[in-house]
Amino acid sequence: MTASCTGGGAPAWGAASSVGVTGGRRTVTPGRAAADVVPMMLQTTVHAAAQSRAHGTTAALWHAVELHRPVAEIDGACELALCGSLARVDPEQTWPRTGADVCPACAALSR
Repeated sequence: MTASCTGGGAPAWGAASSVGVTGGRRTVTPGRAAADVVPMMLQTTVHAAAQSRAHGTTAALWHAVELHRPVAEIDGACELALCGSLARVDPEQTWPRTGADVCPACAALSR
């Protein structure tokens, strides 16, 4: 099939096109698809407590880590804290933490 650029123009609205789609107001996917039936997931921000390593004379601090998966899936690996530090998540600890060993940047960013 060859295309021609000589006159003609587009078919009138409602007329059949060359790909077999008829005019009128129709959706691309007729009816409700399976994805439309599933309710949308509510995104909530959950912070977990994570402790960094002590470096030299610096004490280990508690940091806040934003979780994008259930706490049950945390395997104790290092995660990126809100302040940018790497810290090991402790699922048995809760955030917010209190005390002198809490990262001030994470405390401010998690509010």
